[in-house]
Amino acid sequence: MLHKAIRIFLSAALVLIPGKIWMQTSHPSEQASISAGQVSFYTVPLACDAARGLGCGSLAKPVLLSLEKKKTIQEAWLNHRGTTLAIVWEQGTNSEARSAEIQSLADDHSISLHELRGEQRNESLRSFTSKQGWYRGAEVDRLSEQEAAIIVDRLIRRAALKAPTIADKSATLKAALTKVLQEQLINCTSTQCREDCRKKLADVAQQNLNDQEFNALMEAAKQGYQPRGFEQ
Repeated sequence: MLHKAIRIFLSAALVLIPGKIWMQTSHPSEQASISAGQVSFYTVPLACDAARGLGCGSLAKPVLLSLEKKKTIQEAWLNHRGTTLAIVWEQGTNSEARSAEIQSLADDHSISLHELRGEQRNESLRSFTSKQGWYRGAEVDRLSEQEAAIIVDRLIRRAALKAPTIADKSATLKAALTKVLQEQLINCTSTQCREDCRKKLADVAQQNLNDQEFNALMEAAKQGYQPRGFEQ
């Protein structure tokens, strides 16, 4: 029974923005003056399935990094919710070149983009210039860290409904599980890496829980990483 529960947990573990504006770059000590006309905003489907209202770091990272390799693009940013992409174009990039790059992005990553205009663009620009809740390039790893913590917290809450004593161990358990899941979400690019992380997750759970608690956590994982009902 215990071995079956471990297999369930391992399986679930796999399923895992006129005038000048000032914008902080990926290096906190550097700042660059950016013309508002250089910035375009697009809706993007880069929200996280496993955490409501959060951008998916593992999905967004290759998109942002690939964009900044293009000669026409100075910077690429994603908002916290994973719904809006901000592109800072190189000075002098015309509308045709911009359209071509956006079409290339859509084709390369099989995603749909819609440019924001009017008040929607103005709202995004205000948010973008505030420097809050926007992530550039590898900075989206911070979103993956948040995602891992949310997933683990959700699994523990589910498990506590059947094994209340797990709550007494939640602080240590959450820290240990979150560390492994962060590693999987941020660093794993191969099947072997994901398998190793799945094994680590099961090992950590076994080391911290008794049989009843472990089985309750396995049952929680069996429900999947995505939120159910009113879960976050």
